[in-house]
Amino acid sequence: MTLREVAEKFVELSTWIRELSSPQIANSEDAASYREELLTNFRRIGDIAQIKTGLLNDYLMPVLDSNRLLTEEEVVVLRDLRENLMDAYVMDNMDAPTIYRVARRLCEDAERKHDEEAIIRSLDDFVMATYAYLTMVRRVYPYSDSAVKCREEGLQAVNRILEYLPPEKLKTLPEGPVREAVLINARYIMTLYEYPLTKEDSALSEPILQLLRRALSLKDVPEYRELVPDFDWIYHEFRTLHYCSLMTIFHNMIGFNQKQLAEINEKAKLLLEIWEREYEHLKDRNSTGTILFAATRCAYLAGDIDKEAYKARLIEFAANSKNDIYNVDEMQRKTTVPLEYMLTIDRDNISEKDQETLVGFYKELIRYVHGMPKLGNLPFLLTELAFLLDNFIDIDGAADFGTMCLELLAAIHPPTYIHSLSVADLSACLAKHLFRKHPDMFANTPGYPDVDAIMDHIWRAAACHDIGKLFVVETIITYGRPLYDREFDWIRCHPEVGARLLSKHEKTKDYADVALGHQRWYDGKGGYPETYDPEKVKNRLVVDLVACADCLDAATDNVGRTYKKGKTLDGFVSELKEGSGTRYAPFLLELFDDEEVYLELEAILNSGRDDKYRHTYTILEKVMR
Repeated sequence: MTLREVAEKFVELSTWIRELSSPQIANSEDAASYREELLTNFRRIGDIAQIKTGLLNDYLMPVLDSNRLLTEEEVVVLRDLRENLMDAYVMDNMDAPTIYRVARRLCEDAERKHDEEAIIRSLDDFVMATYAYLTMVRRVYPYSDSAVKCREEGLQAVNRILEYLPPEKLKTLPEGPVREAVLINARYIMTLYEYPLTKEDSALSEPILQLLRRALSLKDVPEYRELVPDFDWIYHEFRTLHYCSLMTIFHNMIGFNQKQLAEINEKAKLLLEIWEREYEHLKDRNSTGTILFAATRCAYLAGDIDKEAYKARLIEFAANSKNDIYNVDEMQRKTTVPLEYMLTIDRDNISEKDQETLVGFYKELIRYVHGMPKLGNLPFLLTELAFLLDNFIDIDGAADFGTMCLELLAAIHPPTYIHSLSVADLSACLAKHLFRKHPDMFANTPGYPDVDAIMDHIWRAAACHDIGKLFVVETIITYGRPLYDREFDWIRCHPEVGARLLSKHEKTKDYADVALGHQRWYDGKGGYPETYDPEKVKNRLVVDLVACADCLDAATDNVGRTYKKGKTLDGFVSELKEGSGTRYAPFLLELFDDEEVYLELEAILNSGRDDKYRHTYTILEKVMR
């Protein structure tokens, strides 16, 4: 195969995998056909993943990892591959880590060839790739060195481009797209500051505004209009002002002071004026809802409208959303609008109206996500959900964090949801029989000595053990290729992410240790995270039970957990015996040697799984009505 054929096939298979990873409920006639579709799809994904692995290892990686100069044809093919894997305009991508690697390789090649035009083009691609990558890293590792490093790489690239911004330097570049790329990056640099990555990022508020002022000033310099005569200056001013208004996202997360907010608000007013005046020119590149939402937030933060008026407008924005449209504008109405509403609420004194509004937001969001096509801006949605979940407000008797996460898992990746329910049933089964044999072992378990309360706690803790995977779900379900080193780190962080979020809520804080420790070995010498010490956990028994149940379900499942055929229960018992005292708690062997326990576990893994697929189909069907 030629490299072009390989690249085109890679994109085709990436698209197919995302479509297959979580089928639409509307495509199934009943629960049985839904389960069969999931099983069939994951077998297909397994076959596709093998092909993609071959393409990556045999063709793409040798080119990406080589130290030689790329041929002209290879440069064209890799540029096309990056563009086909990412649509920067709608903020969607098929594979951010691969896009990043391709873009970085093109940059290295252009620099070695000392081709100024190629350098600008490749750096421009790299900046967009870095933004997609940074968004993903920020979601998984908020306030981490990884996120800061990623932003620094993007800033180095964009500042390298902006070395050509002075007119005397710009005129040395060929006329046309390359010069335009320099001007575009004068405004695009602001996107790399969209979310704070360190606790000190508020100190960047004034430098960010200086970038805004510089980008806006370009239109008033005659030399730029002469050097780039076909540049869309109307759109440049509009987009720069829009970027500025977006910097106040999530209730001024960056931390602009009141004077700065007043300046941003004036820019937001100008944004509205340009939108209304140039609507015909701009309408295909944005929406009225997005612009009004950003401008309204700026007006509220600057003090032009009060809190109650702002909340009323947020409710109005959400009410005008469309349940069957999956673009950035509509996703913001379902995620960012509710989040902004949450951030206006006094959590110690939530009114009945606020409670009703939040419950309505939650229900609409769940329904929306359930109906989402798998080629519908999944990375953007996951990023917005991450911020929403990080600020989630429980409503007694109507909405709680754990249930919300499970419902989102059911919508985004049903196999992981079903896995969570299976682990919960397996954990409760093991706990029930262990309590029958050795009730004193549960003395430190919440609910003791009430056996029903103990079982309820263990089931719920086990059901929530994998909620951290909501933040890395595309890595798990949509790539279908060998994971890069950094991606293994991302997946390994899901226990820490889950534990951090569970610990923030009264109803789920007792489950945090289970989420944190379910991937760590019993002896503390294997698994992850390495910082987790089983000896220091008060509720260690529950962690040991859930860790075993998690491995048991994963090892025996044929859908979602692995592309290979699952083990038998006997096969897992052999693994358990081999790992007793190291990976698994020694007391587990007694349970698996008990025929009553064995038969009950077998039922959960067989007919119990079938029941869960029927249950999942039922709740999805109910939501979609």
